[in-house]
Amino acid sequence: MSAYSLALLFGAVGVLVLIAMWFAWRARGERDAAVTASSREPGGEVIERFPRAAYVSTTAEEAPLERIALPGLRYKGYSDLTVRRDGVTIEVTGERPVHIAADRVLGVGTTGMRIGKAVEQGGLSLLVWRAERARDGETPGETAESGRVLESSFRFADPAEQRRFAEAISALRESEIQHPA
Repeated sequence: MSAYSLALLFGAVGVLVLIAMWFAWRARGERDAAVTASSREPGGEVIERFPRAAYVSTTAEEAPLERIALPGLRYKGYSDLTVRRDGVTIEVTGERPVHIAADRVLGVGTTGMRIGKAVEQGGLSLLVWRAERARDGETPGETAESGRVLESSFRFADPAEQRRFAEAISALRESEIQHPA
């Protein structure tokens, strides 16, 4: 087999792999199209702001290796993360902002592994939240009030920033318990 034939063969295989990847990502986007964050932007008092938090991925609870292709949270990158009294806003660079109402935030956690990133144990912060489900995409047993539990993961520059994030989410949860919407 000549070098030219071999190059054509590898090129054809590469194109086929890229096409398959495109179809798979498109199918994932369609699968997750019914899952949404809150529609309203939080406007309450800012508890804490993290201007350069590295957004890693959003996964379903108990499925750390299955990425959720939620609009605004599809791709990893740096994000502007703002925790307010009435919710959280995640703005990943190049994506539209995602707003999560305070009553949807369930808590925080840490881990060492998510799809797309593996670090030391406890090196990633998790924002645990309940997504809304669009009315026309409901599945039996799910309503707009009871959506899927998701975990969005972030890598902070240092452990102090990670602790501030956990404290900010705790303050948000306390505020929500004291003053429900």
